[in-house]
Amino acid sequence: MMAAKVLQDLIRLPQAPISADAHLSWNGVGSYTDAMYRILLHTQWMDFPRHMIAGMTASAFRLVVDRRLTAESISAYNWMAENFVAADFLGVTTGQHGGFSFEPTFPLYQKQAVLDIKASIDRGIGAILWHDQFVIVTGYDDAERVLFICKSKGDEIIRLPYDSFGRNSTPYWYYQILEACAPIDLWEVCKESLIQAVYKWETHDYMLPPQDYACGAAAYAAIAAALQSGTYDAEQAATVLRYYAKSRLDIASYVAGLKHLSIQMDEVLNEYELLANLYTMIVEEIDNSISWDSREPECVQSVIELIRKAGATEQRAIDAIKRAFPETIGNRFKDVGLR
Repeated sequence: MMAAKVLQDLIRLPQAPISADAHLSWNGVGSYTDAMYRILLHTQWMDFPRHMIAGMTASAFRLVVDRRLTAESISAYNWMAENFVAADFLGVTTGQHGGFSFEPTFPLYQKQAVLDIKASIDRGIGAILWHDQFVIVTGYDDAERVLFICKSKGDEIIRLPYDSFGRNSTPYWYYQILEACAPIDLWEVCKESLIQAVYKWETHDYMLPPQDYACGAAAYAAIAAALQSGTYDAEQAATVLRYYAKSRLDIASYVAGLKHLSIQMDEVLNEYELLANLYTMIVEEIDNSISWDSREPECVQSVIELIRKAGATEQRAIDAIKRAFPETIGNRFKDVGLR
């Protein structure tokens, strides 16, 4: 085994061209999709734009908030289940592990994780790691006993000692190794991603206590209620809303290329375009930082009204998807998420 290796081309990977929505001041936390996208470009397994990866994996359709609108909302989902399925949709086989750092067996898992990650780097692939956000492992040095990690956006390298793996601000640890990529039926995957959108909209994540979290359709009422009550941190709430603004822009870009999947897709496209526009307006309100940070009633009420409109619009988009694929969805009865 090599004493040290760094995947320089993964670190220096050219960033995607600036998109039309770059004016949105979105400074969100690195997501799983961001990390996966960067590794896919590096391995040359796929060269789709980021919004295609976000859509095909169905990750963009997720909508989860904790009821205080903290930044944790962005990563509050079942990583083991959803990140496995996301990779599977792309034809990527993976190995992943996760758990809690307070468990007595954690040192054994930590040691094995470092071995797995180093082996993946030796294969020239890198790895995805949770380090208070999803980051990419780009190299290691046995002499110094460190992993080199980098955020899914940018190229700044952070040194993570082997002994610090999995010791985050929360007790969760997680990593995923990407092993290989098999051909996929692109349009079947795209169709399935829309059906998964229905599932995510209508189903509460069973890993999350409903008294603390709201998922899918219920998330909009939870956002409005939190803003109305004033029991939220303005900066964290802004991070959450910006994150979902970006995901809804991704969805609009994604479905724009799927018109041929059904004669009913025009309505789906139209509703998601309206949804993206509403979120752009939400971000514009938030960007008036003095009004937002001081919870100026007029500003907050404006955002609440836009959130309610966005909820109704996204419901219409989901209803349109159900009309576009009635047979497939109907055949799954109450388990729409079953593939």
